[in-house]
Amino acid sequence: MLIEQLESLTDDLAAFDAWRLPSNELREAAMAFQKARTTMDAALARIAGAADDMGLAKDDGATSTTAWLANLTGIHKGEAAKLVGLARVTTDVTGKAWMRGDVTTDQASVIMKAIHGLPDWVGDTERADAEKHLIALAADHNLDDLKRLANHVMEVIDPDGADEVLGKKLQDEEARAWDATRLTMRRCGDGTTDGKFKLPDADYDVLRAAIEGIIAPRRSSLNEVRHGVDDFNALPRAQRMGLAFVELLNHLPTESLPKAGGLAATVAVTVDIDDLRTGQGVATNTSNTTISATKAQRLACNAHLVALYLDSESRVLDHGMTKRLFDRHQRLALAVRDGGCVWAGCDRPPAWCEAHHLDYWSEGGPTDLDKGALFCHFHHFKLHEGEWSARMADDGVVEVIPPQRVDPNQTPRRHARFTTQQPRAA
Repeated sequence: MLIEQLESLTDDLAAFDAWRLPSNELREAAMAFQKARTTMDAALARIAGAADDMGLAKDDGATSTTAWLANLTGIHKGEAAKLVGLARVTTDVTGKAWMRGDVTTDQASVIMKAIHGLPDWVGDTERADAEKHLIALAADHNLDDLKRLANHVMEVIDPDGADEVLGKKLQDEEARAWDATRLTMRRCGDGTTDGKFKLPDADYDVLRAAIEGIIAPRRSSLNEVRHGVDDFNALPRAQRMGLAFVELLNHLPTESLPKAGGLAATVAVTVDIDDLRTGQGVATNTSNTTISATKAQRLACNAHLVALYLDSESRVLDHGMTKRLFDRHQRLALAVRDGGCVWAGCDRPPAWCEAHHLDYWSEGGPTDLDKGALFCHFHHFKLHEGEWSARMADDGVVEVIPPQRVDPNQTPRRHARFTTQQPRAA
């Protein structure tokens, strides 16, 4: 009978046309469907629990109840594992609230994790009170807020000892997070590398703060080129985060990293000197990764990279560290003079900038202050792409020249920090 009712409901839902509903009914429908979906999850978990008790997975040739449920229903194994896990631990009180749709599946999981994580000395009455308290909170709080409140549920049971209990809980959690920390990377074969990481929450917060600080919308109203595109903020968030991660990596303090064989974590690039001058051809780094000579030109300004220049017989001509790079005193002078990236509208400070040869070193340009300027990683990238250029004006201010597609008149652009305001005439 119940199965027939469910099949009839499925037919009705298949014929449902959301486009015919007015906006106020759409809101009500969304809430009703979510409640029904939650109830269905709870019912499916009960089925999984019954199958688990019967050993049905083994009878059907499945390795586990999770695998049995995933194979039978076609849902993801992670979702199946969640339902099977909840079926094993959900109490009668939370189970009924879940079945009524008063708490969502994720909320039920949070509540059960909090209740089962209470110290052993907490009695049944206190546990039941804490559980009812969290169920009531679920009605008025989103999932993240409920997690935070659930972590502090001891404050309801024992206000005076809650901090001690929470501190011990966090220590255990941090120890598990440390053991679970992982980083995997693999070459994709298309010029990119894919990776996956798992970090303790506090360390993730440091990484996230750094990256989000880089991608934060600029306060300037100028629509300048940033991060290699005309409208950086229009890019998908994931892409902006990835580009910011690249910028972060390119500014790691390699001199502070451990040394192996007397060398810090340094990348060396070998490139034919003629290819470097023309920007044509290829270069190879110590990981045997091949890059374009154009990129090698840009990297030749980076103090975290050693460039090995080869003649026609592949003999090293110059290791590039004495003539090529601006020294510490020159960098300090550039920082004082330029105040950061000199690209109009950019807010990168000197520490996040690279010293760029206005006349490319590979083309004979000198490593002199009046032929150098500070540019952030991505604006430096734009200059070496070739469309944009930079020059030293007669008054000693660095100007950036846009391509004609951006400005048909190619009017030189200066950073606002170099603008001198004249007093109004009386």
